Amino acid sequence: MSATETERKGNRVVSKTKQLDVFLKPRSVAVIGATERPGSWGSFIMQGLLSRPYPGKIFPVNHQAGRVFDLPAFKSVADIHEPVDLAILTIPEKSVVLAIEDCGRKGVKGISMITAGYGEATLKGKEKERELVRLAHSYGMRLLGPNVSGTFDLHAEFNGSASPENHLYKSTLGAVCQGGYAIYDLLAHYFSRGMGVGKFVHTGNESDLTTTDFLAHFGKDPEVEAIFMYVEAIKEGKRFLDVAGEVSRIKPVVVFKAGQSPGGTRAAESHTGALAGSHGIYKGALEQANVLESPTMELLIPAGHALIERPAMTGNRVVILTMGGSWGVALTDALEREGLRVPELSRSLQGALRSLGMPVRASVRNPVDIGASGLFFERELLLALGREILTSGEGDAMILHGMGRPGMLEDGAPNRLRLFLEINKEIIRGYAAMEAEFGRPVFIGSIYGPWESQVIHDLNQEGIRIYDRLDEIAQILSMIHRYWSGRRSMDR
Repeated sequence: MSATETERKGNRVVSKTKQLDVFLKPRSVAVIGATERPGSWGSFIMQGLLSRPYPGKIFPVNHQAGRVFDLPAFKSVADIHEPVDLAILTIPEKSVVLAIEDCGRKGVKGISMITAGYGEATLKGKEKERELVRLAHSYGMRLLGPNVSGTFDLHAEFNGSASPENHLYKSTLGAVCQGGYAIYDLLAHYFSRGMGVGKFVHTGNESDLTTTDFLAHFGKDPEVEAIFMYVEAIKEGKRFLDVAGEVSRIKPVVVFKAGQSPGGTRAAESHTGALAGSHGIYKGALEQANVLESPTMELLIPAGHALIERPAMTGNRVVILTMGGSWGVALTDALEREGLRVPELSRSLQGALRSLGMPVRASVRNPVDIGASGLFFERELLLALGREILTSGEGDAMILHGMGRPGMLEDGAPNRLRLFLEINKEIIRGYAAMEAEFGRPVFIGSIYGPWESQVIHDLNQEGIRIYDRLDEIAQILSMIHRYWSGRRSMDR
């Protein structure tokens, strides 16, 4: 093992994997500062732990003892007569040193430090952080934080974070973030669309463990197929690039780099104490490691899911089928801004599409205007168009845009409307199935979200991805293309 993969604890060499596992799948956890007081971190963490069938043991620590959420509480970690893997600190800054000493004497392996007020708050805060790390290391413990909101591993049924259970959707996507609350907002937003994160680590001020440590950890984790990161500043830049380059050879890594502007840099310093550098330098370094830079925070989760769920995109040609010519023009612009091409289809393919029943008034050049064809109800014909295009090999990806009637189905709706909606759904299902059949990305787009269209709502419940923004379709397709192009280049 390399020096970065091992740590010495006494006379034993301890693997970094085992050290970091304690923050994601501990066998037991003590919450120091546990309470039932609404709005407190001690309450948030306890509720998170109790929200899932966590197989380990939970020990609330409260100096007043008694019971917390109907579990027996302890006045200190020393009073717990069983081993403790992880301690989560939700206490004021003045009590932290004593708590770390107690944990060290107890044999705790890791400390997740919710407590804030260090490097992100004062000039002396960084030195205080270094002292805490020296103290933790003297007992062989690793420190996550300070200024974090916790961790979770839904594969291990462990939720040591502030995210409510009804916002958590288990997937094979791992997240490593220097910020936490914004990610919780994303989890809540995408939960109803069947998207989420299986493993999450908030690194905060990174006084000890860093985003690079957990990137390497997730890179070796077979339960993680893709990783996204929110970073404000990257410590150990060369090590990060080395690790990211190795990880991206086997699984996609998507990064949103915050603090790009002068104002954002200043905000990052007061958020996690990070000193954000030139965005141009970051951009070039990420490209070198085949790490994908997300243009927005909001795209992290859907991009991560697409990279897990979609087949590889071997070229940059995209074919569009659209219900409206205007949408097709706008989507073409969005795709070509992202470095993709919407090429004119060959005369032979255009002729084949015409022979299927496309009238002269409908364009078959690309985009293919199925709205102008007047064949909206012709399910078999519309499916045949998509199959003909994919069989031709003239596109590396295909987009169907504009299906899905606005409005939700009301009680007593006429059968003709129900039939119309069902035909819509069958067409979209057919295009979604073509992706697996042909091994090329097939994206479905609509301006409507799940609560604006019954068709989109029902298909969303079935797990079919439908995107409601042209720029996001283009950006995600571009990321898929860039990742696989970069990976092929690295393998040469």
